[in-house]
Amino acid sequence: MNTTNKTYRNWFFLGLLVQVIAACFSVGWLHPDEHFQILEFYNYKRGLSPLSDLPWEYGAKCRSALQPFIVYCYSSVLALIGITSPFVLAFLLRLSMGVLTWFTAIRLIKVLSPGFTTEKGARLFAACSLFLWFVPYLGVRFSAETISADFFFLALSLMLQVTNMAGVRKVLSLSAAGLLLGFTLFLRLQMSFAFVGLGIWLLFVAKWPFKDLLILTFFAVMAMGLSVCIDHWYYNEWIFALYNYFDVNIIQNVAAKFGVFPWYYYFPQFIEKGIAPIALVLLFLFFKGIWKRPVDLFSLVCITFLFGHFFIGHKELRFLFPASFAFIYVACRGFDDLLPGIVASKGYKFVFKLLVVVNIGVLVFKIFTPSKELVKYYSFIYSYAQHTPTQIVAFEKSPYKEDKAECNFYKPLPGTMDIAVLQDTSGLKDVLNASNKKAVIYLGTSVHPPKELDGYRTELIYCQLPAWVLKYNFNHWQDRSFIWAVFRAYPK
Repeated sequence: MNTTNKTYRNWFFLGLLVQVIAACFSVGWLHPDEHFQILEFYNYKRGLSPLSDLPWEYGAKCRSALQPFIVYCYSSVLALIGITSPFVLAFLLRLSMGVLTWFTAIRLIKVLSPGFTTEKGARLFAACSLFLWFVPYLGVRFSAETISADFFFLALSLMLQVTNMAGVRKVLSLSAAGLLLGFTLFLRLQMSFAFVGLGIWLLFVAKWPFKDLLILTFFAVMAMGLSVCIDHWYYNEWIFALYNYFDVNIIQNVAAKFGVFPWYYYFPQFIEKGIAPIALVLLFLFFKGIWKRPVDLFSLVCITFLFGHFFIGHKELRFLFPASFAFIYVACRGFDDLLPGIVASKGYKFVFKLLVVVNIGVLVFKIFTPSKELVKYYSFIYSYAQHTPTQIVAFEKSPYKEDKAECNFYKPLPGTMDIAVLQDTSGLKDVLNASNKKAVIYLGTSVHPPKELDGYRTELIYCQLPAWVLKYNFNHWQDRSFIWAVFRAYPK
């Protein structure tokens, strides 16, 4: 299939635009690990997060420092040009991930599209790789799941082309693929399940020459060695994070404390959270693709990756995110095989159009919606504290508290803001009177002042919803809604 024609070029550009939009609006994190085990780890290295606020994984030394190191490099470059905002740093990380995911998708489309038997099958693969609703939503996440997936499938795209190469170009491609695979393993140990499928394909299906395997392995080990050195820089001692992770979560069975689920857990979860009409069709096409091509590289990767996760007691749907590109490809090959028998039916056209409309609606919603809405309010407070000395008053817990962890990364610089956590309202008067020239603000979950501030003059200074929306309170919808809002409080 010709991926250089105008249609594909337009799709490629639009796919990049979608990733950029998602990077701009999808602030925050999808899962706490994305923040607390990367950005807070980095923040500790910068001396801005206390050791006591780090998650238990730091003490266990079971997390590779590769991602915190990347953040550290980004922040060092930004500091050279006078940018210290954590929100700019987080945006650049999301943008970089979006571009990397987009580039990975383009590589896979160009390498794999010629293998499709129908033009419609190839186009569906291109469209899904770029615009399936969860691709940009997950693609901009600076998480271990996303970056390990991008590295792994970039490596596969290089490996699929080496049979047509020779000389220096072949060695360079194998070297790059090996480095990517080595970093992949350190970024996420669970990708080793996918490595099993890759190994089966290399040894028994493609039957790669020993020399090529040697080059690939050498550079993979080199990447792992570099990762060990980065871990030493971060932890100030020599450790092997991969073993520590395996020891803590599998041998000591710590992961099971977070919940154990049956092997089939992922299927109902995917149907529920993957938007049922789309998810059901994708699952059917996926199994069709597996059935027709069980020894295809991407089929083997999916099979071993899934079976590995089936046998681990603790399960979360995000554990399967790294296989998204392989899942999309196998499902589209299933569609490619099915197409000749259904293309003329009216039912096919109706279902296809319905799924396209649903996908576009969910896609638009996801790329314009914050992943963690509270981060928008952190951004306002950060900017506010830059020009106005600020005192945050909170009741029972800090607004920067997420479960048991403190979100220090997004806090204003030391000296620009203080946080007073009160157990009741008895100390509120003292805080307001002692604030001197500081602005006392409160972050609440309603656009109406909380009862704790009754009797004090308050001013709504920030809400993500526009003023014209808040102007209308039909049927008292605001009273029943969870809406973050920032108030400034004044002494009586």
